[in-house]
Amino acid sequence: MAVTHGGVARFTLPPVIYEIAPGFVAGYRLEGSGRQARKLRSLRLAALQAQTLGPHLSHANVADAADLQSAAEGLLATVGNGGGRYGLVLPDGAVRVAILTFETLPGDPQEAEALIRWKMKDKLPYSPDEARASFQVLAREAGLVEVLAVAVRAAVLAEYEAAWVAANGGPALILPATVALLPLLPDAGGRGQLLLHVCSNWVTAVAIASSRPCVWRTRELDAMAPETHARDAASEAVRVLASARDRMQADLSRAWLCARPSVGPDMVAAISSAVGRQVELVRPGVELSALLSPDSRETFAQFGAPIAGLVANAG
Repeated sequence: MAVTHGGVARFTLPPVIYEIAPGFVAGYRLEGSGRQARKLRSLRLAALQAQTLGPHLSHANVADAADLQSAAEGLLATVGNGGGRYGLVLPDGAVRVAILTFETLPGDPQEAEALIRWKMKDKLPYSPDEARASFQVLAREAGLVEVLAVAVRAAVLAEYEAAWVAANGGPALILPATVALLPLLPDAGGRGQLLLHVCSNWVTAVAIASSRPCVWRTRELDAMAPETHARDAASEAVRVLASARDRMQADLSRAWLCARPSVGPDMVAAISSAVGRQVELVRPGVELSALLSPDSRETFAQFGAPIAGLVANAG
C-alpha cells in the first residue's frame, strides 16, 4: 500500500490504474513520465450491478464475484495490465483512515507498521494482526510525529485483488479514493480547508489544517433514499467543521466537493448553506485527458478526479 498527501511524498506511479467503487469500475492507462508530461492514453468505465459490491471494513465486500470479475476482464482487455504493474483505488468504506500521533516512530518500516497497527487497534473492527497497513508522515517535531495511517483487512483486500488475477501481478499501489484526491486541493496559504467526497452512496469528510489532514470521517448514505444524500452529506460537513474547531482550533475557510457521478446544484446548495461558505468543485484538469475521445474526456471529467490526484503527486 501507499499513502501520499500533497507534496510530502512522491512515489512511482504504475502505468495502469483501476478504481473499484459501488456501481462501477474504471480503468486508466497512462503514458509519458513526469507530472507535466503524463497523459491518459485510454479509459474504460464499466457498470456493476447494485448488489455486486458492498464496502465494509471487516465483512465480505464482494457479493457477486462473477460480475466484478467480468468487469475487470473487460477493463484489462481495453487498458491492459501495465506489464503487471498496476494500482488499485478502493472504495473509502473498505478502508480505515486515521490521523495518529506518536512521541517517536521507529526508523525501521516493519517496526513502524507494527506500531501503527497496534495504535489503530481501537479503530478497527477486527484484530490489527489481520490488517494491511501503510502510512505517511505528515509532521515531525521534537517529541511529536503525526501520521496519516491506512489499514485494510487482508481478507477484504484479497476479494478485490482476486478480480484482477488475470493481470499476472499484484498491485504496486493500493489506497482509498479520497486519499488520492488530496493533492488536487490548492495551497491555501495556511488556511484550513474542508474536502467532501461523495461517491455513489458513501461520503467522506476531511478537515485540513496547516496543509495536513486533521479530521477524517467516512459514512454510508442511505442507498434506498437518494433524496436524503444532500442533507446527510451537509450534516457530515458540519460535524467535521465542529470537530476541527474544537480539537484543533482550526477555521476551515474553504470548502470543496468532489461528487461522482456528478450531482446537481441541490447538493452544492445544501452543503454551502450548512457550512456557511461557498462550496467549490474538485475537478480533474483537462490537460491530462487531451489524447482521449470527446466521450472519454467527459467520462474522465465525471469520474477521474482520484486518478488526476495520483498523477499530481507522482514522481
